[in-house]
Amino acid sequence: MNIKILLADDHQLVRKGFRALLEELDFVEVVGEAANGKEAISLLRNGAKPNVALLDYEMPQMNGLEATEEIKRDFLGVKVIMLTMLQSKDLIEEAVKKGVSGFLFKNTSLEELSDAIQRVASGDTYFSSDVTLTLLKPAHNPDAPLLALLSSREMEIIKLVAQGLSSTEIGQQLFISPRTVDTHRNNIIQKLELNGIAGLVQFAVRNKLV
Repeated sequence: MNIKILLADDHQLVRKGFRALLEELDFVEVVGEAANGKEAISLLRNGAKPNVALLDYEMPQMNGLEATEEIKRDFLGVKVIMLTMLQSKDLIEEAVKKGVSGFLFKNTSLEELSDAIQRVASGDTYFSSDVTLTLLKPAHNPDAPLLALLSSREMEIIKLVAQGLSSTEIGQQLFISPRTVDTHRNNIIQKLELNGIAGLVQFAVRNKLV
């Protein structure tokens, strides 16, 4: 029986690349593609029945962690493998807490991707050797736990604020109102316990977000 896959990644070329790899595996059937977590959840609610969801972490509207939390709550039969380029110990640990069954960096080989899918679909877990090494490394960035608290939308806002854009300019770029931008910005400042806009900019620069 084929293993049914739901694939979510906001970069179309990356998503198509992974789909092409998956279609080389004769035991895999891709039953849906999504550009963000919300689209992935919508596909599930509208009848898609994958065995495994391959989710990118960094996606707009709803990131991979947020989507995983909803999937594990509402679609109990769906296993999740997280995909990312971010070699973050805190992200991996948070993903495990949310209930992922596998974690791979995007430079994975087809052989490893195949192995991960088969193991996770059968009820096991799979964490690549690179992921394991990342977990074993001591955390050097004291801000890493704070970064893990930010949603994908908040990450977009903090980057644009740090670039010097006004609330109106940010709103136009993200298709939201200036008031919504202000609300997000204030929530970020409170969540990260920063000293106003200056502290937000310093945080962004320190963590190479700009």
